[in-house]
Amino acid sequence: MVRRVTLTDISREAGVGAATVSRALGDHPDVSAATRERVREVAQRLGYRPSVTARALRSGGYQTISAIVPDAEWGWWEPVVRAAFEAAAEAGFQLMVHPVAGAEGGVVAVIDGLVNVPTEGVIVIGTPDQHAVRQACDRISFPAVAIDDTSRNIRLPTVSPRNRMGAREVVQHLLSAGYRKIALGRAPTDGDPRWGEGLFIEERVAGYLDALEEAGISVDEDLIVGSADAWDESRTLWPELDALLTSGRRFDALFCIADLMAAPALRTLRAHGLRVPDDVAVAGFDDERAALLLDPQLTTSRQPYRAMGVTAVELLLRAIRDESVPVERHELETELIVRSST
Repeated sequence: MVRRVTLTDISREAGVGAATVSRALGDHPDVSAATRERVREVAQRLGYRPSVTARALRSGGYQTISAIVPDAEWGWWEPVVRAAFEAAAEAGFQLMVHPVAGAEGGVVAVIDGLVNVPTEGVIVIGTPDQHAVRQACDRISFPAVAIDDTSRNIRLPTVSPRNRMGAREVVQHLLSAGYRKIALGRAPTDGDPRWGEGLFIEERVAGYLDALEEAGISVDEDLIVGSADAWDESRTLWPELDALLTSGRRFDALFCIADLMAAPALRTLRAHGLRVPDDVAVAGFDDERAALLLDPQLTTSRQPYRAMGVTAVELLLRAIRDESVPVERHELETELIVRSST
């Protein structure tokens, strides 16, 4: 984490006392205009952040951190934020939530705006570009933690689910139930800026392949079904899956790398007269609300939403206390949830 610029740093660089720096930044009348201008120029060049929170902490007031939530239609992050809020409160901190919500400049602009907010650090959820986030946080000397499974190259301490192991466990469940022709519904790893480098997609595909290999089942490339619009759960049909079924190819189970893909999968299977799970079992990944709203309800791998929120808060508070927090990925266990779709 980058060290916060202090009044002492500005004092040394500007060649005046720390008390003068404090008065200059606070518009005290006994500081000349020239000194005030020189001090402010040095403060800006060094990246000093006038911390409202620091003053509040000295007087026993606010202890606050922030969470930036992504600009996406589906709120998978809501239970993460709820858990983070509870963990922060238990540590005596408040948590403020800042939605990107189409803000011009995206998440970086939201971080830049935190310079005027009484907060001591930030949790960035679902960022597609950790490099830009790291730079933005460095500009205002902000400790930051990411909850992110899209980035291959991380620049922040990062909390993620164990996607590969979770997908492997779902496919192992299908295999243990006797299914052998298991299709994979996957999304492209490029073309959607919300999903960054698409690491979670690759890892879930790898988990599917791991399970088949361990069972001694050859991969049938024809049963790996792409989707040009994987995140639109409202579609009546999944065109690529519809084309596969129209060609006469059959399978006895389908693993979708995200729960949202299961909704058009179920509609497409029914359009071809196939019953779930009698003819084809269907499973997903995430265990977001869509998994419970489908008919039949969806077997899936549940992301460790609560644990991700709690772990992110713990890492951020360590950084705020100036403890060493390495830039590494903290992967948390998923949980297989078996429901009637399998």
